[in-house]
Amino acid sequence: MRDGYVRFAKKYIEAHPEYKNNLSSIKASLISFGAREEEFNEAMRQITGLPNYSDQFSVSKLSFPKISFTSFKKTASATVAILAFISIGYTTFLYKPSVESTKTPLAITNNITKNVNTTSNNPIVPKVYANVAPIDSQRVFSFPKSSLPLLISSAPKKEVLGFFPYWMLSQADKIELSHLTSISLFGLSIDGKGNVITSHSDSQADGGWGMWKDPKLDSLIKTAKSKGLKVYLTFKSFNNTDIENLVSSDSAVQTFISNALYFVNSKNLDGINLDFEYIGSPTDNVRNGFTRLVINLNTELKRQIPTGILTIDTYIMSGSVRDLFDLQALSKNTDAFVIMGYDMHYSLGPPGPISPMGGAVNIIGLMQGYLEKVPPEKIILAVPYYAYDWPITLDSSIGSPSAAIISYAEIAQVSKVHNLIWDETSQTPSYKYTDKGTQREVHFENVRSLGIKYDFVSAKNLKGVGIWALGYDGLNSDLQRLIVDKFAN
Repeated sequence: MRDGYVRFAKKYIEAHPEYKNNLSSIKASLISFGAREEEFNEAMRQITGLPNYSDQFSVSKLSFPKISFTSFKKTASATVAILAFISIGYTTFLYKPSVESTKTPLAITNNITKNVNTTSNNPIVPKVYANVAPIDSQRVFSFPKSSLPLLISSAPKKEVLGFFPYWMLSQADKIELSHLTSISLFGLSIDGKGNVITSHSDSQADGGWGMWKDPKLDSLIKTAKSKGLKVYLTFKSFNNTDIENLVSSDSAVQTFISNALYFVNSKNLDGINLDFEYIGSPTDNVRNGFTRLVINLNTELKRQIPTGILTIDTYIMSGSVRDLFDLQALSKNTDAFVIMGYDMHYSLGPPGPISPMGGAVNIIGLMQGYLEKVPPEKIILAVPYYAYDWPITLDSSIGSPSAAIISYAEIAQVSKVHNLIWDETSQTPSYKYTDKGTQREVHFENVRSLGIKYDFVSAKNLKGVGIWALGYDGLNSDLQRLIVDKFAN
């Protein structure tokens, strides 16, 4: 048992007083951070003073409300009416936008607080760190070109969705797209009123908005469509308060849907990707409010663009714990879930496999929770094209907050001078080295480990794979060739 983890678990539990009624969610979150079950149990014993803490606190049971809804209907006056009934307990939700709401307001907001992951009372580390950690795009493409040719004879038979982050736009003309079926532009930030964020309270411009206004984006979209790819737009929110305010307000939902469809239509895009990363356990009102938002958004998307696609990014843990995503309800109103199968060890925690197939917390086990609730043809498993480089501190049990995120392009080059360590349990590679007297440990994915994941996708007949993120392999074509070999040829 690692004392550092017990201390971390104890502090985490004490910071979440709702643990008394939601032990399973708290426990699952700690395990996702790298803690072991016995360390969670010891922390609970220290907090409660009881040999068997379950005698005092019971684990809450999950419930899935039944949802029914009517589709958007176009009236004679061209008014769009959204009617969604969701019966939850004694509450019924009725949402009808006014005539003015059909004018598609281009609502944008300046001076919004910079997005951070928080709970209502205290900040905690994000579940998915990689999505908010930009990589130096020029550095990525400074590494030597791969000598392996990329030969594509047919389109992939599975969905291959690549996320294109705004910080890679300057290198867009160097990024290969031919092995993909779709890309999602990452992304436009949304505030609690349903508006698009253009800048933050520190006067820093929002990166996603900068990409949207950059002429290079139009060139990227044109190139992708010329290759037969679908192009989606990611709308994202990583702030609990913003998410709570948005999904709890009829007018905010109305504004968001109007804006989302405006932006998609304005560049002739093919659909929407939602990346709402709520941290902690939401109230029933927030959880059900998010479901209502998705129902209304999907209905209006399909009304305006019958072939439009709606996908939702979810945590790898979401199939096993109660969080923002009511998978069974959302599945009826979503084309696919993009499961973020990474950051099971992350920059702010101890070193370990980023995307393990085996071990205490692993993809195979957690995916089973999804497969019990969602048809496999609606599941996309997203994989990491990055590594974490951790310094090993004296107290290695709790890791270090200063781990660096590194692109696959850099790993492919620098790992050549290190002896790779293959972990049979996690089925992932790593290596160790010393820099200026500090020992460091690097965990990443390569052709071998990703090939195992792609075989899993095929064996389970999942819809396909996602890539976080496009361009991270630089001029190296190994990972592109692997996708072609597994899904196309």
